[in-house]
Amino acid sequence: MKISNQIEHLRNLFNEMRYMEVIQFSTITLPITLEEKRYEEALLCYEYLASTYFEIGSYQNFHAVMDDYEKLCLTYGKDENKMVYYYLFSLEHIFTKHHDESIEAAKKSLKYAHLLQNDELIIINYCNLAAQYRYKNELENAHIAIKLAKYYKQKIPAVNATIVRGYLGALYYYASTNCDMEFNQIKHDIMQYLDGKYPYYAGNILFAEAILNYRAGYGNESLEMFEQAFILLENQQNYVLLSVLERYLQRFGLIGQFRYKKELQHLIEKYKSEPISVRKVHNIHADFFFEEETTALTVKFPHVVSKESTIEFVEHALTNNEAIYCIHWCFIPDKIEELFGTLFTEQLLFTLFESIYSNIFEYEAKVNVLSKNAGEAFIKNISESDFFKLLMKLEEKLRTTAVHSTSGVVEIPIHFGFIHSDQLKKEEISYEQLVAFADASLYYAKSNGQLYIYS
Repeated sequence: MKISNQIEHLRNLFNEMRYMEVIQFSTITLPITLEEKRYEEALLCYEYLASTYFEIGSYQNFHAVMDDYEKLCLTYGKDENKMVYYYLFSLEHIFTKHHDESIEAAKKSLKYAHLLQNDELIIINYCNLAAQYRYKNELENAHIAIKLAKYYKQKIPAVNATIVRGYLGALYYYASTNCDMEFNQIKHDIMQYLDGKYPYYAGNILFAEAILNYRAGYGNESLEMFEQAFILLENQQNYVLLSVLERYLQRFGLIGQFRYKKELQHLIEKYKSEPISVRKVHNIHADFFFEEETTALTVKFPHVVSKESTIEFVEHALTNNEAIYCIHWCFIPDKIEELFGTLFTEQLLFTLFESIYSNIFEYEAKVNVLSKNAGEAFIKNISESDFFKLLMKLEEKLRTTAVHSTSGVVEIPIHFGFIHSDQLKKEEISYEQLVAFADASLYYAKSNGQLYIYS
């Protein structure tokens, strides 16, 4: 049951394009599925992990996962597994410039997709084939492929995550053929679906628009868009698309005018020399939050300090008559642990902690982690209105961070307790008193089933 629930959560994360979380939670689930020889679930983990690494442009990790994925898929995979594997194998060959091999892999994926009547995989394979044939200047084959993609799209009423990923191939096809109207329709569908999601694909879309402008005869505008796309892709460290971007600049004869030529070529060389790190990714250990001195936690989150440093921070603020908020938080993970297991729960708690930290970081709060599911923060010189805005941001973020099990959505109960130094008599204010009152407020919130209680 626990593995099935973890797989369901991974499926939801992948469909929601929450790629960093897919990577985090896959490192929990994949080793367990392999150890227990649950190969059906292991193949799904490989599918989500490989797809994620490709979508974010981390080619070396993508290649490393595909290596292991291939062995398991060709040995134990069913038709559904092979359909997805050959689709991803086709993408891998696009990157390595093996266009004929990419086309053959896409045809194999299509064969399984037609057999299984999987319209989504049929559509995205035809979209990618259209782009591939167009790149090879096989115009008739490209035209047939895009027509077939449009035909099967009529069977699906709405755009979903899988279709959006495949639509990028159609976007490149229409950009290369200078079909402005069709390009903008595909772009509109993609943008509509991606509204509110992390902008992983902003660089892809801008890159396609650069191709469209070049084909339309707008060389200067095209070059400017290539440069803007480079900046986005560099920030994302999307080595897959950076390499393809260089390929198009060379093809269009624009590389000499490209302002970031040296930086682009340096980044491409860098990814080639970096070691494959996918097998070095570890999940969180049970004592991760409690290691002394310098830890991964304090390195990644510089405002996480020891209890002694927290006390010193509070005393210094009080000595200088600075107003200060003490806020405690607590997650109730019992049900999550029962449904998903200990390691999954620890990873989830760490993800939730990241959400808290990222929101209070801008206020330069000092954070003290009390346990895996609880912590405290002290924030000085923040107004009451700003403090409650912060609480609302935390509530919005944390309440939407639910987990998906085979039986439905499971929410993670969280409660806050807080106190402002002005609420205590001056002679009573100390670290210990602030903590005691924040704890009491937290207890009342838990007892009443509320996020927090304010009186």
